[in-house]
Parts: sequence; structure tokens; C-alpha cells
Amino acid sequence: MHWLIASDAQLARYFEQENVWSKKWDSLVGEYATVIDHRDEQLNLPIWEAIFNGKRKKFAANEVSNGVWVFALPSATS
Repeated sequence: MHWLIASDAQLARYFEQENVWSKKWDSLVGEYATVIDHRDEQLNLPIWEAIFNGKRKKFAANEVSNGVWVFALPSATS
């Protein structure tokens, strides 16, 4: 599966306007999304699942600096 770093607007649409921080994130242990950041550096983000509007959805996310998170979505949904 190909993943892309997502904008705030893409995340809001994908998460169906629900607050990702209020959800229980289930880790897909050992699964990572490889993405290229704005500095052309490779990031390996852990993949998670959570339920949004009754649907289980996958996303990749990691805290890359104190309080700074990067989120990625499967490319077909971004």
C-alpha cells in the first residue's frame, strides 16, 4: 500500500470531521508506512486503526518532535 503525508483538510475529510485525539488508536504492531517528508527525508510511521463514524480506518502517525505529529493516509484516500 502506498502512503502519502496528509494535509489538515485531507485528515478532516478522512476522519469524517471527528477528533482523532478523542479516539482509541489500535496499533498494527510491526506495520509501518514509509513516506518522504518536506525535506526529502524518509520517515517510517507506525500504522494505526480507529473507528470514525462507525467505520474502522487505517492511518499512519508519529510524533516527530515535541508536540509535532506527522500523519499519512493510504494514497487512494488522500
